[in-house]
Amino acid sequence: MTFRHFPLNQKPEPARPRLGLLVPATDHISEPAILDMVAGTGIDVMVNRVKLQNPITVANLARMVDDVTRASTDLLPDGRIDAVIFSCTSGTVAVGPERVGQAIAAGRPGVPFTTPITAGIKGCKLLGLKRIAVLTPYLDEVNEPIRRFIEQNGIAVGDFGSFKVSTEPEIAAIQPETILAAAKALDAPGIDGIFISCTGMRGHRALDALEQAIGKPCLSSNQAQLWDALGLIGYDKPIKGFGSMLARTPVAARHAAE
Repeated sequence: MTFRHFPLNQKPEPARPRLGLLVPATDHISEPAILDMVAGTGIDVMVNRVKLQNPITVANLARMVDDVTRASTDLLPDGRIDAVIFSCTSGTVAVGPERVGQAIAAGRPGVPFTTPITAGIKGCKLLGLKRIAVLTPYLDEVNEPIRRFIEQNGIAVGDFGSFKVSTEPEIAAIQPETILAAAKALDAPGIDGIFISCTGMRGHRALDALEQAIGKPCLSSNQAQLWDALGLIGYDKPIKGFGSMLARTPVAARHAAE
């Protein structure tokens, strides 16, 4: 038998925007949430997992950083990545954005990155939110560092609510309508907006209804980190259905915040 050879005569297609997504190993929601929001945009998302085990404690979260360089290196190792998303709000707080950035840079030098908490704070400042309410799924051991981090970055936390569960399957089981009801209960005079914190929770699916109900800007971890990543890669088209911040032109929005 002779094996036949067929020449490749096609023209190369224009490069599509490509995001690298680093997801905690136990997370059920962040990957499908990002894919949900970028559907139809022409943006490719390459995913790798970072070691994490349940329960969600500060100690377990802090150990994630030890695997970030490996996960970054193995994120499409022979291909281009335009920006990296480290998709863990509480994990970023546990080790600090600087250490996360250093670990990513060791595996992907020169590639910009974002995290949910830094993107959320940037988004709040863009939107003029000086006093916010925060909703999380976490135990108070994890909640307190998040509250402190937000306030240390110049945004007051006027109220804080939590479902107080400790494992990713429990977090993933929280439905958008449950998130919506809890977030609405946190609204009050003097609250400028609401941040739904945790990439393992379906907060992005509650944002439009929440903003309509309370008449204030609202953010979630997955929405905010995608918004910031789009700004990092120069993507200039709005994405609708997931809150007003992402529905505006991301590049213009990001530049306005800087």
